[in-house]
This record gives sequence, C-alpha cells and structure tokens, in this order.
Amino acid sequence: LGRERARWSGQVLDTIDYCGFIGRSPGNGNVFIATGDSGQGMTHGALAGLLIRDLIVEGSNPWEAVYAPDRTPPAAFAQYVNENLTTVKNLAGYLLPGEIKSADDLKPGEGGILQDGLSKLAVCRDCDGTLHRHSASCTHLGCIVHWNSTEQCWDCPCHGSQF
Repeated sequence: LGRERARWSGQVLDTIDYCGFIGRSPGNGNVFIATGDSGQGMTHGALAGLLIRDLIVEGSNPWEAVYAPDRTPPAAFAQYVNENLTTVKNLAGYLLPGEIKSADDLKPGEGGILQDGLSKLAVCRDCDGTLHRHSASCTHLGCIVHWNSTEQCWDCPCHGSQF
C-alpha cells in the first residue's frame, strides 16, 4: 500500500443522556454551542444550525429544552455520580507506585508512569527512540494520564483529554 502519509484520530463525546448539547452556553446567553453529538456530527450539525438560528432570530425553538446545554436529566443522575467517582478513584493513583521503574526500560513506541520523588512523570519513547518526560497530571483536573499505545499519546481517563 505504500508508506503512511497522514494519520487521523477522533474522539466521540457522549452526553449523559446521549442527546447533544445545542443552544445557549450556560453562564453566557450570547454564546451558542453545539457539542456532544455522539459521533452524529452531520445530523447534529444540521439540527444545530436550525435550532441556533431560531434562538438568535426568533428567541426560542420548540426543541430548545431537549438540547439545552444546562439540562440535568434525572434518569442519568446515577451515571453522573459514577463518572465523577472515576475522577476520585484516579486521584488515588497519586498514592500508588509508578507503572515503570526506569525510563531506560521503555522501547520505542512505549510509555508509562514513573515515580519521581513525590510526583509522577508521564514518560514515553517516540518511534525514533527519543525520550519524552512530562508531568503525569492532566492539565484539566489533575488526573493521572494513561499511555495510549495505538495513538502514541497520553489519555486522561477522567474526561478524555489527549496529550
């Protein structure tokens, strides 16, 4: 097939009730958002165009409450609590030893968490063999990242950020 010329990866954001967030941004009624489409970007993109147009021009839309970014569906409360417990459990990882004992043990394309005194380092060796060291704390909420060998990046298990 030839050499790889480009690479793409994507992440899908599912909301708690699997219904996208489309409408006025909470905290600023003059900002409109469309996200959480569960991989249905074409459908939700068209829907967002219609709904947001009505919110701007008409002031409302019959479907506004269904897609409102500030909605809190009661049936999803248990899942919400469970997802947030993931964050708490992950923060407990600061008390555990690192996954690897030495960065010297890493082969090209591998990564792991290394204990460095009282802190954790995310250490990986790229495909060329160059060693990279970064804080293992996600910049969002401080959860400890995990190595994603497929994408050759660090994933945050708490909210899906990639580094």
